[in-house]
Amino acid sequence: MTEPATSEARPLVEPTAKKRRKKHWSFSAGEYHFRVRVFENSNGVMYGEMKDTSNPCGYRCVSLGHRDRDRAVTWARQQSAAWMTAGELERIAAPTLSRVLGLYLKHQSVGKAASERQADERRSKMWTRFLGTGKALTKITPREWQDFIAARRSGAIDSEANPVPADKRTPVRDATVGGDLTFLVTALNWATGWKTETGAYLLRENPVKGKAYPRVKEQNPKRPVASHDRFLKVRAVSEQIIMVRGRGKNRREERSYLSEILDLVNSTGRRITAVLSLQYQDLRLDYGERGGIQWPARTDKKRKAWVAPLDEEGRAAIDRILSDRPGIGAAYLFPAIKNPSKPVAKETVSQWLLAAEGLAKVEKQDGSLWHAYRRKWATERKHLPDVDVAATGGWSDLSSLKTAYQQADPDTMYQVVSEPRRLREARR
Repeated sequence: MTEPATSEARPLVEPTAKKRRKKHWSFSAGEYHFRVRVFENSNGVMYGEMKDTSNPCGYRCVSLGHRDRDRAVTWARQQSAAWMTAGELERIAAPTLSRVLGLYLKHQSVGKAASERQADERRSKMWTRFLGTGKALTKITPREWQDFIAARRSGAIDSEANPVPADKRTPVRDATVGGDLTFLVTALNWATGWKTETGAYLLRENPVKGKAYPRVKEQNPKRPVASHDRFLKVRAVSEQIIMVRGRGKNRREERSYLSEILDLVNSTGRRITAVLSLQYQDLRLDYGERGGIQWPARTDKKRKAWVAPLDEEGRAAIDRILSDRPGIGAAYLFPAIKNPSKPVAKETVSQWLLAAEGLAKVEKQDGSLWHAYRRKWATERKHLPDVDVAATGGWSDLSSLKTAYQQADPDTMYQVVSEPRRLREARR
């Protein structure tokens, strides 16, 4: 009987064990937020590492220049203790909201136009009331940021952060909320570059930067533009708007300044406050073909001085003023009715404009009064070089001119669709 063939027994082969990487020595000292780690590299040289948000990787690493583990441990403990002490001192000395905003108003807002200063003061009062006068700026949380947006947007708080009863709340547009947020961000950015008496910066970094503190932007901003037809209708009745001087026996009625103000706003494109603040010393009657105006830095939002020429309409308005109210030096072209040492108030001329619109039977534009004429001026000059339009109208940056003032209009849009430049194949 034949025995079955048997296969040779194969020796079992043990799988090769993975070579484990040698774990280098390391040691960590200090509490969680102030932890310092020391470790050795493959050559046994000691390194120290700690968190540093100013670095792209989020850590700062330095070589200790030796291979002594005991010395490295001592160094780590000393660095952690010093870090903790500095952090505690920073917490104690952290500037409060009221201090930062107070310094901002004193040293930064003071150089702005009057309307801008008033807005800064109002927003400072609002933020200190909402967050608290003694609020440590390093403790502003994303929750507080979001709560402010919700409360301001819904009308639960007013423009000075006073609570509003539920039955009297009026929702606020995102443009207004965004302006309030931007003010705080701007003030805190300013504080990071302002040095105190000790030579240290007021803030090390802006505590409300990053995605956790989102801005709010108006998706559909109200930016009405006055048409030339509207201007002509209002201008035609502007001579009928009367102002009253004196009282009793000295009371007399005179034609208001509205006609000349409308002409200058329409021909120069300047802000109404800049036009009302013009002084006789700002006139440059020998400039260019028809004269010009030296728009002073004191009335410019960016504190920049400009010289711009006058057109025929603007020069005619100036000539009428010189004929009716000749003056020199710092006297105002449009003096206040009761106090000639001051310019006529914007609120007064706005009432004149509203009265003229009523006489002309034109509907009031939603969201604008005088500024609609500045947009008109900019939009009517879209076909001209942007640099020249900005310099003549007083815009320091082209982005503001293009995004907030120049508007699309039906005639230009029709040109876009009806006057293309056809693309052709390259000729060979």
